[in-house]
Amino acid sequence: MPKPTFFRLPDEKRQRLVTAAYAEFTRAPFAEASISNIIKDAGIPRGSFYQYFEDKSDVFFYLLDRMRQSTKTWMKDTIDAQAGDFYAAIAEVFDHVINDLVDGPYAPFYRNVFMYMDFHSASKMSPVHPPKPPQGKGELVGYLVAHVDRSRLLLQSDEDLQLLIRMVMGLFMQTLGYYYNRLSQGEQIPITELKRRLAQELEWLQHGTVKKEEQHD
Repeated sequence: MPKPTFFRLPDEKRQRLVTAAYAEFTRAPFAEASISNIIKDAGIPRGSFYQYFEDKSDVFFYLLDRMRQSTKTWMKDTIDAQAGDFYAAIAEVFDHVINDLVDGPYAPFYRNVFMYMDFHSASKMSPVHPPKPPQGKGELVGYLVAHVDRSRLLLQSDEDLQLLIRMVMGLFMQTLGYYYNRLSQGEQIPITELKRRLAQELEWLQHGTVKKEEQHD
């Protein structure tokens, strides 16, 4: 994450650096992105960059963490607005996130991330300083466990609810993987189809796929 000096920068200078970083990681995959291009676009000396970030991976994961923070805020606000209704909140947030990833102002950046990044092969991205994903991944899960209305669900234990949350998040990531895989093959999937696919998967998870037997008098 950025060093404290980054957050003490004037808003205009901090935003200029962030914009330059987005532009560079949109232009090229992580392995090919250049700090030189970032500082050139931001109009700062190289030495200043290292006063704000440890290395290239540090600024890269900061950009990803901005999305994680936004998603966390949306989820907290939505689960409260939906009175703890887990599936209603998940559907609303996923709809919002898909809009942001596919059509939002940073969509080209996220497209580059999902199409070219392999976070399990850190050595390929930075042999000297492998990038470290942001911390606090369990914070949102903990919030959901505490605020989901369990009277709407068949499961009751924290462990079962945590498993459900991770299953749902897995469905979302698989849907994104499907979208970006098709995109890499030159096939443009309409955002409506992407949402339909995810909604169907959530429907199956929520209500099951086994046909209920008809009751006869």
